[in-house]
Amino acid sequence: MIERRECYELSTLKGWSLIYGRRKVGKTYLATRCVPHDSYYVVTRQMDVLNGGERLELGRAVTQIARELKAGKSVILDEFQRVPEALWEVLTTQHPSGKLTLLAGSLGITKKAFDRNSPLLGLALPYRMDVVHYPDALAHFGDPLSALLFRDPWVTAHATSWADVSRNPQGFYYVVKGLIGEVFQEEKRRFTQIYEAILVSVAEGEWNSSIIASRLQSTMSVNGSTVSSYLDSLSKMGLIRRIRVFRGGRGAEWYHTLSSPLMSAVLYAEAKHRVSDNNQEVDLTRPIARELQFCVGELLAEKNGAQPAYSPKEDIDIVLLKHGKPIAGYEVKIGEIEKAEAEKATWKIRSAGIPRAGLVSLTAKPPPSDESLTAEDLVKIAREIRKKWQKRS
Repeated sequence: MIERRECYELSTLKGWSLIYGRRKVGKTYLATRCVPHDSYYVVTRQMDVLNGGERLELGRAVTQIARELKAGKSVILDEFQRVPEALWEVLTTQHPSGKLTLLAGSLGITKKAFDRNSPLLGLALPYRMDVVHYPDALAHFGDPLSALLFRDPWVTAHATSWADVSRNPQGFYYVVKGLIGEVFQEEKRRFTQIYEAILVSVAEGEWNSSIIASRLQSTMSVNGSTVSSYLDSLSKMGLIRRIRVFRGGRGAEWYHTLSSPLMSAVLYAEAKHRVSDNNQEVDLTRPIARELQFCVGELLAEKNGAQPAYSPKEDIDIVLLKHGKPIAGYEVKIGEIEKAEAEKATWKIRSAGIPRAGLVSLTAKPPPSDESLTAEDLVKIAREIRKKWQKRS
């Protein structure tokens, strides 16, 4: 079990709460292990409820939960987005008695639950859960590339390294596409050809809405504004994350990448090699290197209390911002950084007006710079970060 900061945060939540996020990020696993509770209920797709070995009619189950809350018990109700709004008030009449923890595999549920007309408004606090934080995964596995892969906790049952994904890209592609479809189903949206094309474009490294639109216009009716709206929806659904762009110019405020490194890698494999038709071994070095860049950025930003950014204009892998101003830039490589490469990267960073230049290599100690980091240094930073949030907890 990866020691995740969410476990400590969930164990200290007061009152009623709604834990939400996309599917297969570990909500049920963490909640049932980290939130003290007397009973656990889950709403099935057939709209009945399982409680231990018992199967209950939905209305009866909600009434039973209300009685337990009235008695001061702690209850977890999973797949809450499937409960009709007409039944919500049966639960809310018991507030603030007991402790109710709602789990939802839909980000759209927050709009309903915290709408001004919702009976839950003011009674439960939202808590969003995403894939495993990169520093947490790195502190656990002690390897920067394994930490990338296992940010999706479900993968631990199916792979031991990226080599397993490279050898069987088709199998992982089918699972990833199924998970994406499930996200759309829970959000009550249709997984259209446009959504799929945008996700694949982002997996290939296209990050700007205008560039993605230009690429797709030959096969479908889209423009930059349309793509921007779709990207916004995908971000809210937890499938895409946004990274600040440093000196990107007008209309290029955000860099878009997939929230899951594994998802990024297998959609890249599908785009380049059509692994859905032919299960061939593929080289995933390029998407892995790109995802490493942004995850290391997340790690170093947390260490420095900064915001991670990317500079596409100068192609600077990581820029750390504080109060909107750059404090450091980094070149990140899986392989060794040669002296000439180090000098070029340092010049590039400083020429962009960034005061500190750093080098990161997973293979060997980089040449001297303001900060030269190895894989072992990254693991040490991750474990120092873990100690800090453990103390706070």
